Amino acid sequence: MTDPILYLPCFDFLPHRQRPQHLLYQLSLLGFDVVYCNVTQNQERPFIRLNEHFVICQDIQALPRRTYTMWVSHGPYLDELHRFSHSLLVCDLADATVGPFAMFEPWQERKIKEADLVLCASELLFADASKHGDRALLVRNGAETELFKPAADKLGAPLYKEEEAVYLAGSTAPVIGFWGAVAGWLDWELIRYLAEKRPHYLFVFIGDISCPIPEALASMPNVRWLGDKEYESLPAYARQFDAAIIPFLKNELTEHANPIKMYEYLAAGLPVVSTDLREVLAHGDVVRVVPSGEHAAFAAQLDEALLSDRSQASVAARQEAASGHSWEQRARAVAEAIRQLSRIPG
Repeated sequence: MTDPILYLPCFDFLPHRQRPQHLLYQLSLLGFDVVYCNVTQNQERPFIRLNEHFVICQDIQALPRRTYTMWVSHGPYLDELHRFSHSLLVCDLADATVGPFAMFEPWQERKIKEADLVLCASELLFADASKHGDRALLVRNGAETELFKPAADKLGAPLYKEEEAVYLAGSTAPVIGFWGAVAGWLDWELIRYLAEKRPHYLFVFIGDISCPIPEALASMPNVRWLGDKEYESLPAYARQFDAAIIPFLKNELTEHANPIKMYEYLAAGLPVVSTDLREVLAHGDVVRVVPSGEHAAFAAQLDEALLSDRSQASVAARQEAASGHSWEQRARAVAEAIRQLSRIPG
């Protein structure tokens, strides 16, 4: 087996999941030893074991001195690698270093050139990395498909935090849901248009609010901003939704992005309407895609999704599409690449 994978602190493993947490945890289920370092440090409880192969480290000073496979998503950690003995360097490219991530541009090319393996979340990121050699591997985002699958059964067994979800997001009105970072890449004009033109719809936004919400939107009676929620509670919220949206601006940042929420929405069986992001277009058979800036068309597609996309057959088709994009499948591709670099049989 390879040396243990060490992930230096970028964000805590709990309460929500992002790309590194998903991939690394799935690798642990495939037998790779993983040490995931939290930003939050607790010297009284330096290690928390989640399974036989996955450990959360809360005291970096307590890490055993040994050789690791280093996993870097946060570019500045390249400057700290000299502190660790490592046999392999895996660098993960989840976003383009533009806009709010422009500060990380000085490390992006180094991540590509210094790594033994470069994981790329989108086609454009892969194309950029491939200019510098043959170490790039296209590993798009995915979903915990089995976690979200029960959300489609409206009468199924109660889900985790479902009472809270019903209280905060339940309504007899059509509920249009969103989860993910509430950040500057949201199309505020589109969201305001939808809320104004569809006052009988309830728009529910779940996620860490990292930028000011326009005053007009913050006070609209049919828009709820619920803030961050535990990852495991998202299926309960999905059960309250009648459709889900990806109302992103179309720019260099979002064109390089592969939205995790798209796969999660589909795994929950939800009808999905999105602006025409490059990575979403490939899923036009199960996602309603609308050109950016065409607000009236977006509203019309949302209406049509509520009318036509909620049959049992439609739900099954979306969940079937999502089944081919699980984090387990993504991790298996990474595992094979690491084994080949380490010359270990699969």
